[in-house]
Amino acid sequence: MGRGRAEDSPASTGADDTVRSAVTRFVLLSVLAALLLAGVAVVVAERIARERALDSARAVGTALATRLVSPLVDSDLREGDPAARERLASVMRNRMQDGSIRHVKVWAADGTVLWSNQARLVGKRFDLPDDVRGLLGSSRARVEVSELSREENYAEQDEGPLLEVYVGARDDDGQEMVVEAYLATEQMERDAEKVVVSLVGLAVGSLGMFLVVVMPLAVALGRRVRRAERGRAVLLRHVLLASELERRRIAAALHDGVIQDLAGLGYALPAVARSLPPEHEAPGVRRHLDHFTDLVRDDVTKLRRLMSDIHPPDLAGAGLAESVQELVASESAAAGVESRVTLAPDLELTPDAARLAYRVVREGVRNVVKHAGAQHLDVDVRRRDGQVLVRVCDDGRGPARPQGDDTEGHLGLRLLHDAVHDLGGRLDLTAASPAGTELSAAFPEALVTG
Repeated sequence: MGRGRAEDSPASTGADDTVRSAVTRFVLLSVLAALLLAGVAVVVAERIARERALDSARAVGTALATRLVSPLVDSDLREGDPAARERLASVMRNRMQDGSIRHVKVWAADGTVLWSNQARLVGKRFDLPDDVRGLLGSSRARVEVSELSREENYAEQDEGPLLEVYVGARDDDGQEMVVEAYLATEQMERDAEKVVVSLVGLAVGSLGMFLVVVMPLAVALGRRVRRAERGRAVLLRHVLLASELERRRIAAALHDGVIQDLAGLGYALPAVARSLPPEHEAPGVRRHLDHFTDLVRDDVTKLRRLMSDIHPPDLAGAGLAESVQELVASESAAAGVESRVTLAPDLELTPDAARLAYRVVREGVRNVVKHAGAQHLDVDVRRRDGQVLVRVCDDGRGPARPQGDDTEGHLGLRLLHDAVHDLGGRLDLTAASPAGTELSAAFPEALVTG
């Protein structure tokens, strides 16, 4: 039965929610990674397809220039012989009939078009770009996707982008020339589509298989984390219970032993003082005895306060509101500070949360009284969305900077900060507006459950 209660406890539910949230984040991030990988694959595939298309165009252009065009360009064609031009045209028509090669130009070294499938360009002269001029007489090739924006492209403006290949060559008479071929981009687009599909499928499929393999491991790891969190919660609960029992034992020992003895001594000393002889017969004795009586009573007050710190008053039910009201009223009245407490009388928290809230209020109020030099003090305790929110605010000097580990007030804050953090919360000390200090804490109401 105890196990069943632990399974259904708020802390267990919180651990389950944490595991589910972690697994959900893992899945979402994996899907996001898959989409990102798919996008990268598309970019890489397009680049691979482009490079493949350019290499293919370079090979086609080089074969066209060296095997078909060069043997048919001679002095007769350069001089405009119709028969020479028709021989080259016949060969080019056969090669271009499948549509893969759209246009061909044969350039002389001076930029004159020696031959073109577009007859109106033959004999015209244009300025060759420097990079094209550098191909003259060589066997090198240059490939690019042309936007057909040069002067000699006025006849191809309506055809859209084409693959433009320039190949350096020599004609049948050994004269330098450049063969230019325009190839369709449809093949490049088809290659790109194939590469994209294959790469994206491979990337997404691989990641999907990875998720199939890793998901059970992630769930198993989440369950192990959940069991560890439950074990930690139980251990922390036992530690807190042991600490609480020890505090009760110390408080009981103080109340039933030292405080009772000192209180009795405080009542006995005045009686002893009344039994003393007159002042002139025992000079100074009565004065010392009165001083000792004041010291004993002051020590009893301090011990009672220490006992309250060690074992706070009953905070169950409406006890938290009453205890906070009493604490703030007594501390602020002793220091002459005006105080205001905002806390619903019917606010009920779990015992652990109530003790931690009371401790935050006590630390904050006492720091204000001791160090802030404030005139007003506001304390606010509330519960919202499963969180306990505590705020202690003043209009004093503002947050002090500690000068060492033993600086009064700061050690208590550091210990309180560690306690709140260990129990899943957060403690902040900040400057208030327009002046003063604000100590705020937020922690889950279901701190630990055994």
